[in-house]
This record gives sequence, structure tokens and C-alpha cells, in this order.
Amino acid sequence: MYNNLKQDIMKTGFNKMEIDKIIFETGDSEVLIHADIFQGNLSYTTQLILNFTDLNVILNKIQEQIDEDIDISNLFDIDKMYNGNLLYTLDSSKKLNKKLTIDSIEFNHDVKQIRA
Repeated sequence: MYNNLKQDIMKTGFNKMEIDKIIFETGDSEVLIHADIFQGNLSYTTQLILNFTDLNVILNKIQEQIDEDIDISNLFDIDKMYNGNLLYTLDSSKKLNKKLTIDSIEFNHDVKQIRA
């Protein structure tokens, strides 16, 4: 699926994460996030593979930061796939005209990172 990409396991602790997209499919156990990560003086664009517990942590942090009249779950586009599963996609630049920013987030386990 990810040809010519390097997959790393990384300890998580970001100073800041700017999320471009969140993508997952019904029946999946993992979520794909396209984001810019900031750690100290370094920044890079990457893809992270997280579990749904991590996604809930992220969505709760985002919900705290956006307009209280907006429910973050309503920002996801839902498409039916060929196999009957549903594909959920949140493209922050299309829905909010900006990246979703999370300051200082940590997880209690390793996270898969995919990069070119």
C-alpha cells in the first residue's frame, strides 16, 4: 500500500501538530493522519498511523479549540466504498480553510510514522 515509503515506530511527544487530513474506514483498527509535526527546532510533514483511542484524544483536543457551534464529527465526509464499508475523511483545509492545530500532545505508546 505504501510503496517506497519508510515506516518508523516513533515515541510520541509533539510540541505542535498541524493536521491536514484524517482518514479511516469502517472495520479498520487504525487511523491515517497527514500532518506537519513540530518538535523543538525541527518540523516535518509526515503520515501517522494511530489507533482510535489516539484519534479520540486528538478529536477532543480539536473540539476544545474550534467554535463550540461546530461538532468535529460533522466535518468528516463519508463515502461508501465498493465493499460496502464507509470511508471517513476530514480534510481540514476544505472544511475549515486552515489546518487543525494541536499543541503539546503525548501518547502512552509508540506510533507508526510513514515518510518518504
